[in-house]
Amino acid sequence: MGSLTPPKVITIANQKGGTGKTTLTALLAYGLVLRDRKVLLLDLDPQSHLSSLFLKISDIENVTNGVLELASGEHFKIREIQIAPSRVKGIGLVPSGINYILNVYRGKIPAWDPNAVYKRVTREPAITKNYDYVICDTPPELFPPTIWGLYAADYLIVPTNLEELSLAGVKILFKEIIPDVIVNSKKELKVLGIAVVNVTRKYKMETIKALEDRFVKFVKQLPSSIYNKVYRNPFFETIIYRHSELKDLSYRPRRWEIPLSRIIDSSSELRNEVLKFGKEVEERIERFEGLL
Repeated sequence: MGSLTPPKVITIANQKGGTGKTTLTALLAYGLVLRDRKVLLLDLDPQSHLSSLFLKISDIENVTNGVLELASGEHFKIREIQIAPSRVKGIGLVPSGINYILNVYRGKIPAWDPNAVYKRVTREPAITKNYDYVICDTPPELFPPTIWGLYAADYLIVPTNLEELSLAGVKILFKEIIPDVIVNSKKELKVLGIAVVNVTRKYKMETIKALEDRFVKFVKQLPSSIYNKVYRNPFFETIIYRHSELKDLSYRPRRWEIPLSRIIDSSSELRNEVLKFGKEVEERIERFEGLL
């Protein structure tokens, strides 16, 4: 049965590369599926890393009915993907294609319209009636597909590690980009928080809490109409630590043949983090309260 209300759109974005966007997108999808939610993934990145976790490379070499067609108002197809054993269902994917980079290069994308994806995900019955969540994975640059994801979002999650450039990317996003989207989006964008991803356990919670305190002071320099849209505890309590099971996940040979559940369930610690993160995301949505 389909959802009674339109799906909530969550966009994963940080214009800095190597922050764990694709990994976090996949883990969040699995965490929500384990909570009996129906999830649709939109791979907005022409590099197609998210798509390659679930589809053969030969299937994404020349996509003609994927996310770019969705954004262009053309025919698109939702692929049913295997993220877990067959008893766990309810996840779809609108893929990116490796050929899409040519369309970007040649200017054959609706770059003029920041609402290109918003218009489809809010109107297409195949999406609005069948999913509880749409999760958008975005490229590591601020070019049109990233903007589409931001303007389509009800909620934003910003992944980061604790490397200086990654944290600098977060600050730029909050200072320069998020305010613009909040003011101009047709939706009421809310920032669910910053997710710390792929860090070692040498970092103590006190270190991360001190970083959060400094970040709160930084965000509160913005207008109140902006920082009130940022969750009151900007850093997620759940941390996705560095796990060997996730190392080079997007580059493993024949990775599409390995259900993501097998990778996650091979580590009880990783599985617990995924479960906790899915729960925390939903709790933040249900009890959203901005910075005061």
